[in-house]
Amino acid sequence: MSLDYQAAEQTLLEALAIAKSDVRLPVEWTSHARAVFDLDAKTWTPAFVTLLLAKATNDRIDTMSLKASEGNPTAYSARGLCHKIVVPAAAEYGFSIRNTGREPMNNQPFFRYDRIDQLDRVRKAADREFFVDVAQQANHLDAGGAIQALAAFLREALAVAAATKRIAVKANGLTASGAETAVKDFLRFDAPDRPQRLQAFAAACLGLLYERVQTRRINDPSRDFPGDVHGVIGGKVAVAMEVRGKAVGASDLSSFARDCESVGLGRAIMFVDAPLQSELGSHVAINNYHIRTTQVAAFTSAPELLAESFLWAKLSLPDAIETFTTDYLTKLREIEVTVPTLQEWARAVAVAQAH
Repeated sequence: MSLDYQAAEQTLLEALAIAKSDVRLPVEWTSHARAVFDLDAKTWTPAFVTLLLAKATNDRIDTMSLKASEGNPTAYSARGLCHKIVVPAAAEYGFSIRNTGREPMNNQPFFRYDRIDQLDRVRKAADREFFVDVAQQANHLDAGGAIQALAAFLREALAVAAATKRIAVKANGLTASGAETAVKDFLRFDAPDRPQRLQAFAAACLGLLYERVQTRRINDPSRDFPGDVHGVIGGKVAVAMEVRGKAVGASDLSSFARDCESVGLGRAIMFVDAPLQSELGSHVAINNYHIRTTQVAAFTSAPELLAESFLWAKLSLPDAIETFTTDYLTKLREIEVTVPTLQEWARAVAVAQAH
C-alpha cells in the first residue's frame, strides 16, 4: 500500500498536539511506550512509533508489515515512513526515538524481512516477543485509537528528550587526577553501554587535539575509513582510532595499521581498555607489516589516553579538563546512550570533585 506521507505528517502533528495537552491517554499504550524505551535494541523504538503512525494515518494498514508487497494490499514500507516522516519530525519537534541516524530502520534484522513476526537473530528473544505482541495489538486499533496510542508514545518521547537535555556536568575545580578518577569509575569493566562509553571517551579525548571529531555507529559496517573515531583537520581525516573493550594482540594493531596505510591515512591509533591487556608495541606493527607511511600508536588504558590528551591539548589544563568533561557528555548523547548512563557520568564528575 502506498501511504500518503503528507497525511502521515499531519497525523503526527495532530498526535503531538494531543501529547502536549493534558488529555488523559490510554494507560496500556503509555505503559507500552515506556517499555519500548527500555528494550535492549534501540531500533525497536523508531519501529514502534512508525507502526503507530502508519495505523493512525490509514487504519487499513497491516502494522506487522515492514515492506510494501504486491501480495499484501495492506502492507507498507516502514523504513520509508520512518526515514521521510518520523526522523525529521523527531529532530524538528524534539522528541526522542533513541536514534539520531537518518535511517534507523536500515539495519538487521529489520532490513532483511518483510514482516515483524518474521524477525529473528535478535539479542534478546523476550524483547522480540514483547514487540511482536504489541504490534499485533496495534493492528486491532482504528484510526482514532491509533492516534491516542501514538500520542501516548510521543508524550513519553518528549519526556525522555527533556530528561536528557536537563543533564549537565560542572567541572569547576576538577583536577586532572579527579578527571582520571571519574573516568575510571565510569568506564569500569562491568558498566552497561560500555562500548558506547569507550567510543565517546575516545572522541572526547581527540576533541582536545583536533578541530573536529567524527564517530561511526557501533557495529556500523559502512565506513569510509578504518577505525571507530576520526580526528579531522581542514575537512580531511588526519587520524583514525580503533576502540576496543576486549584485549587485543600485536597482530590486531598491525592489521589496523595496514588498513590505515592502504587508504592513505598518516596516523593510526589503537585504544584498548580491557582486563589483562598487555602493552602493545607500535614497532611490532611497523615491522610485521612493513608500515612505511603511517605513524602508529597504541594506548592500553583510558587513564593513559586521557593523560596524553591533557598534555597535548590546545587549551590550558583547567580549560582542557572542563572541555573534556562537558564534551564527553555531548559525545555520549550523540552516540545515543541511555538517560541513566548520562546521569552516571554527571555523578562520576561530581563525586570526583568532592575528593
